[in-house]
Amino acid sequence: MSDRPLKAEEIRSMSMEERLRLLNELKLELTRLLTQARTGTLTNVARIRIVRKNIARILTVINEERKGKKTHDQNR
Repeated sequence: MSDRPLKAEEIRSMSMEERLRLLNELKLELTRLLTQARTGTLTNVARIRIVRKNIARILTVINEERKGKKTHDQNR
């Protein structure tokens, strides 16, 4: 994983399958990082924040699309 925050545009350009795969990878990485933090072996503490924000961005884009589709379907 890269150490940079993802941009919403990057996430929107991904397919839903890619987003879900990335979301699962980030959740696993967050678990690993939190374990390292608890055991005192974590070297890059800022990485936890970046991973959490990336997870939030992905979930936000997914929820926006789901709500957008519902609203669009209701307007028909």
